[in-house]
This record gives sequence, C-alpha cells and structure tokens, in this order.
Amino acid sequence: MAVQTRFCGSCGAPLQAGAPFCGRCGAPVAPTPIPIYNQYAYPQARPRAGRIGGDRTTQIAVAIGLLAILIVVTVGITAFAIRNSTGSVLPCTSNCSPKIVTPLPASATYRSSQFGFQVDYSANWTVEAQDGAHIDLGTSMGSVSVAGAKVSTPLDQVIQGVVSGLPSANWQSVALVGSIKGAHLADQNGLGALYSANLVGSNSTATKVRFAIIAAAKNGVTVIMFAVDPADTQHFVSGMPEGQLFDYMCTVFRWSS
Repeated sequence: MAVQTRFCGSCGAPLQAGAPFCGRCGAPVAPTPIPIYNQYAYPQARPRAGRIGGDRTTQIAVAIGLLAILIVVTVGITAFAIRNSTGSVLPCTSNCSPKIVTPLPASATYRSSQFGFQVDYSANWTVEAQDGAHIDLGTSMGSVSVAGAKVSTPLDQVIQGVVSGLPSANWQSVALVGSIKGAHLADQNGLGALYSANLVGSNSTATKVRFAIIAAAKNGVTVIMFAVDPADTQHFVSGMPEGQLFDYMCTVFRWSS
C-alpha cells in the first residue's frame, strides 16, 4: 500500500512517516493511527507479537498507553535537542533504596488531574508541556518527562516499547548500559534501565547522551520517568551529573491515595 506524504501544519515541510514532530521546525504532529503490530515492533520481540493477540480491548489499551508515553518523550527530547547543552539527568542512578538525598533549594509540584500522582521538581526548570497525564521539563542540562497511563503491560515491555519508539533519525547508536538497581517511585519498586546514544539535533549535530527510563505501577496506573542529558562518563559513573536531582524526584513522588 502506498504511503501518503503528510506535511507540517506550521511550516509546510514534508513529514517523515510516523514522526511525532516536524524535522524542520519541531512543531508537534498529530500521530497517524497505525496497526498495533507495526506500532510496537520490539527489536527482539517476534514471539511477543504472537502473545499479544486475543483480547482486542487489551491491545488497544496498551497501544494508546505506550503511544502517549512516546509522544511525551519526543516532546521533551525535541526541546533538549534544540537547547543542546551539556550535563545529565538520571532518576535513581544506581542504588535507590533508602538513602540520603539532597532536597531541591526551591521546588514546584506537578499534579496529574487524570491519574492523581504528584511529583516535585526544581522551580528553576522550564515546563515545556503538560496536561492531565504528563509533564515535560527542561532542566539546566537536559530534559525529563513524567507520564502516567492506564496499561497492564509488564514493565520491561513498557521500557522496551519506549526505546523502540524513539525516532531513528534522531536517536542513533542506542545501546543498553545496564539496569538501574533499586529503581522506584516513592515506596513502589519498579524497573529502570540506563542507555547511551547519539542524539541528532535540529542542526544535524550529534551529541553523545545518556538517558534513563524508570517504570513503576500501582493501583492500575503505570508511570514512566524518562530523563536525558549529554553524557559525562569522566566525572560520573552513570554518565549523568544531575542524577541526585532525579533521585530526589523519585523519592518525593506521590501516588494517588
């Protein structure tokens, strides 16, 4: 079937198939509905594609939830790529079990009207976008997004789905660095992974980055925290200098009661 070319509503540039934002001006693009089996084609998930079948309602719920997470991530990443600074971000760097974290000097709070969770963040950070389900923040060095969704997908598949959905034109040489030990949101244990990549910005310049994803679920709500920064492996084991700030966000995160 021939693919119909779409054009940006802001600048008129041709859009890459499946792109969540315009490659020229960065304007968000309404996602085009695509079949579940194409939307979530995990790199090593041929057996999983067969297991998803059966319950059409569950398929649709999973698709909508992961698509929402992908949109949240790409909006935050676009802002970061344009800013193209140096630094790092990491939720729960390595050992996030009970430990002393440094409180933010001044904080603001995001409250999800759709899912009821709350998260504190630095008042010096910039709110790039937010609605009832998510918030995208520009930090002093990179960006972070926190998003909720009503999905029952296993957390490892949620993380893999976010990574697989990153636009390959911008995200290159993506590689798993390792798991994040003790990953959590508030008192809820979750799963976390740390990745390295080359992020191509709007000026076609590639920046070496580290990004971290933490996923946790409670009371039927799955929350994803996605953080990215230019890599600094010389001074930080994780390669993400702002790691403690995101440890703090994980610690003070509050689920809906």
